Amino acid sequence: MTQSIFVSSTFVDLESHRRLVRSAITKLELSFKAMEFFGALPDTPMEECLRLVRASKIFVGIIGMRYGDIDPVYGKSMTQLEYEEAQAVRLPTLMYLIDEDHHPVLPKHVDTGAGAEKLVAFKAQLKNAHVVSAFTSPEDLALKVTQDIVRLVGAMAKEPAVQALPDAVDGLMSIERVLAELLRNARPPAGA
Repeated sequence: MTQSIFVSSTFVDLESHRRLVRSAITKLELSFKAMEFFGALPDTPMEECLRLVRASKIFVGIIGMRYGDIDPVYGKSMTQLEYEEAQAVRLPTLMYLIDEDHHPVLPKHVDTGAGAEKLVAFKAQLKNAHVVSAFTSPEDLALKVTQDIVRLVGAMAKEPAVQALPDAVDGLMSIERVLAELLRNARPPAGA
């Protein structure tokens, strides 16, 4: 089964990071969903993003120093809304936060004001909900994402698939019938 991975982040500030992560996912022979490849779609960008999150098997979130554009209806960024949708559908989630002490960032890629406040709160929420990994460069991020996806996909492959459960139950019932028949045939006839 091909694992489809949704890559979520702000775009302009993390474009090189996203490119290397996509390349890493492709080298693992997995598929990814990312906003830069959506093309023309019938619904709003938010509706399409959330639909694609739901259609994925793994969620990778990359958080830098920008919160992103705030949706006027929900009061949250697209990145946070994508994350919340992934949690609502219980996608395995890998979160990566920029190392604020060691990763160089252009001043134009640092939110201030309300966006900065929302970003601080969002990062705190992520740190409480997940074991997050810090990245110091696009290359460092790509390496960490590669290692974590390999580990996660391997763990997911070992879990019993929900589709296999009915087959397993049928198999157990067949074994039970065979055992019952063997027991009936193994009993000595009554009165012997």
